[in-house]
Amino acid sequence: MTTLHHIVEPTRLLMTWQPLDMNAPSRTRRVIGEICRENDGQIVFRYLKKTPDFEAACNAGFKGFPAFRLEDDEVRQGVIEALLRRLPPRNREDFAEFLAQHRLPCPFNYSDIALLGYTGARLPSDGFALVPDFSKNSMPCDYLMEVAGLRHVFSDMQAIHEGDAVDFEIDRDNPVDQDALQVICRGQKIGYVNRAFKTTLHRWLQTTRVTATVEKFKGKPERPLVYVLIRVDCAVA
Repeated sequence: MTTLHHIVEPTRLLMTWQPLDMNAPSRTRRVIGEICRENDGQIVFRYLKKTPDFEAACNAGFKGFPAFRLEDDEVRQGVIEALLRRLPPRNREDFAEFLAQHRLPCPFNYSDIALLGYTGARLPSDGFALVPDFSKNSMPCDYLMEVAGLRHVFSDMQAIHEGDAVDFEIDRDNPVDQDALQVICRGQKIGYVNRAFKTTLHRWLQTTRVTATVEKFKGKPERPLVYVLIRVDCAVA
């Protein structure tokens, strides 16, 4: 099992949401908010209102994050505490196992923001997840990414294996995002890069040396999950 060695503190976290209803007309994951650390260290949450993603999420049934009122433009009290409730506490006996699931080192000597970003802070009971936003100079950097849209574009899970090399290509025919990044393994498209993470990965692909491999499989046969380990080594000369 691989462990992420180069952990980078995110500049912010993006909060995403998608409907849980598998029969919903659209289950596109939308960016609906951001979590930022200000210069004085305060953690602030903001809904990204008046953005296309936020409006599309509302049209798909989004009613706000349970801990933050939708009518508030930003929240300054209890933000990190509310988000950390989505994770096991650091002092729990099985916390090392939780870290291992996400290929994180133990002890995890990084901030709560990094912990939330690298684990995604997902719960099976809602459609929320957190995605880290890294600065332009975040290198070297390791990140474990779930492949999005897997079950819609790929069904032969026996055709890929842990350790397989992965490439990324722009899907210019994508009807939702013209700059969508396809995940390619053994010459086949197996899914997409998370929409909230694609801007960071686009930048890395253009300015740094990026390698990626299939790291692990998870989930059920009807909803398989594949995770890709991305390593960013250095800037391209």
